[in-house]
This record gives sequence, structure tokens and C-alpha cells, in this order.
Amino acid sequence: MTTQNIGRGSWREELDGFSRRHEGWLVSITTRGPGGNVAVEARDMPFQGVSLASPHSSDIAITVGDGRTHLTHEVRETAAVEIELTASQAERALVIHGNDGTTTTIDFRSPTLPEEADGLRAPV
Repeated sequence: MTTQNIGRGSWREELDGFSRRHEGWLVSITTRGPGGNVAVEARDMPFQGVSLASPHSSDIAITVGDGRTHLTHEVRETAAVEIELTASQAERALVIHGNDGTTTTIDFRSPTLPEEADGLRAPV
């Protein structure tokens, strides 16, 4: 597995692109606290997007759900953002590190290259 670090100056652009490439894909959101405690915030829900909460903030909002259920998970005071890649360079997960030591991971149920995904709507 390879990890691609995203520079702070590129967060908005990279998160917007990530959201466009993976909208509707099934994801799980997991948080790991600084003490090692793990919580599953969402499991196998359609990904709607991830973005900076505001233009002058390091907070990041992750939105998942469909017509029946909806969840927005916010990561406050983000320290680092990285993308985990599979051996074939497909995006496997987006990992967000908070200044408080918390790590939030958005994992794809079936990581694959977007152009190889079957049954998803074509990019706009």
C-alpha cells in the first residue's frame, strides 16, 4: 500500500476532486482516538462528499447517506490529509489526521480505479 500526502495548500482542490471521483461509492467512516479507541461512524453508506468546512478553516466535513439516512462527520483542526492507494494505484481510503491525535478514515468497500467501476454513473 502506498500513501500520498496532500499538502495543506491543495486540500480544497484535492478534496473536491476526490468527492467528484467517488460520489455514490459505498464507504465506511472510522475514527481512532489518541488513546487507540475506535468508533465506526458509518458503515457501507453512499459517499456524498468531503470538503473544508469553511474557506478559512482547517475543519473538514464528510457527508454520507441517501434519501433515507444522512450523516455529516466533522474533523476539527485538521493537521494532515493523505490518500491510501492500492498496489494498482486505486484510491483505497482518505485519511484525515486531527491536531488532537484523532485519525478519521473514509474506506471504500470496493476500492477500484474510477474508470473501472461498474454500475456507477459516469462523471459529469
